Amino acid sequence: PPGGAPSPAAVLAGHVGQTIMVVRADETLESALRDAIGLMGACPHIQLLLNGVKFSPGGRRFGTYYGQGGA
Repeated sequence: PPGGAPSPAAVLAGHVGQTIMVVRADETLESALRDAIGLMGACPHIQLLLNGVKFSPGGRRFGTYYGQGGA
């Protein structure tokens, strides 16, 4: 289910082993993503799936989206 504030996903996060969050490239604000991850904080493993990426084989846009991962 969606992970907004009134969502059961935030409640369920504490009872599952991992959570997958789908993030829309170039549309999801970093602050919104950080807030959503904060709501899922009870889950020990949060995975991100970056959706809607425009890939160009000859392009130079490759690497991190928001920056380095980590705790």
